[in-house]
Amino acid sequence: MKRIACPPQSWIGAGLLLTTIVSSLVTPIAQAQFGSPPGQGTPKGTAGGGSRPATHLACLQKPNHQENLVALAPTQSVGLTTQATPTIWVYVPNTTATTLEFSLFTQAQEGLYQVNLPIRADGLLKITLPANTASLTPNQSYYWTAALVCDPKRRTKDWLVEGRIQQQPLSAQLQQQLAAASAEQQIQLYLQAGFWYDALNTYLELSKTQPNHPALSLLWTDLLKTAGLRPIAAPTRITQANP
Repeated sequence: MKRIACPPQSWIGAGLLLTTIVSSLVTPIAQAQFGSPPGQGTPKGTAGGGSRPATHLACLQKPNHQENLVALAPTQSVGLTTQATPTIWVYVPNTTATTLEFSLFTQAQEGLYQVNLPIRADGLLKITLPANTASLTPNQSYYWTAALVCDPKRRTKDWLVEGRIQQQPLSAQLQQQLAAASAEQQIQLYLQAGFWYDALNTYLELSKTQPNHPALSLLWTDLLKTAGLRPIAAPTRITQANP
């Protein structure tokens, strides 16, 4: 089977106005084997620093707006998760692109999973790893990328963001604390223990079920600060699509 090489890295910046949260229908368009990830080391393709390359202006519906492709993941460390098949979120700006390519790599830089997702709206794109092909092994670090396909005929123009993730069991003490905690307290407990992906998913569930919860704004700030992401507006609405 033909191997797919990942495009060069592209970095994004701040200035993101997050007004809508949309979960994508995650029906795969295509899957294939693929090559090594486009770089290792500290994740850099989030909203934590850098600037949006000028070549990506053509990928935006409104180039003058300060919108960016954002990997919701820690920028300076590996984000932990309790789940073998976790949910990963990517913020997609108002774009002319119709496809986002998600790729997952092992610590040895071997391609584990790749899928093309249709972009139907701007907002948060929900990516849930399938158990049959992309189940994480505990205590092993994985590297993931999300590439906005700006020009299908020139993949070097892809807009790429990235993150790291590692599945790790909860300690008995933390399990007990979580069991007795409110959703707000669970988010803080996850953050303190480094389980950033679980904290984010718990927050998004809380914001959906209790949109008027008084601590939502502060919790969102804590999430971004812990991840090393620059301040962005808290989500005001979540549209849940069927998987």
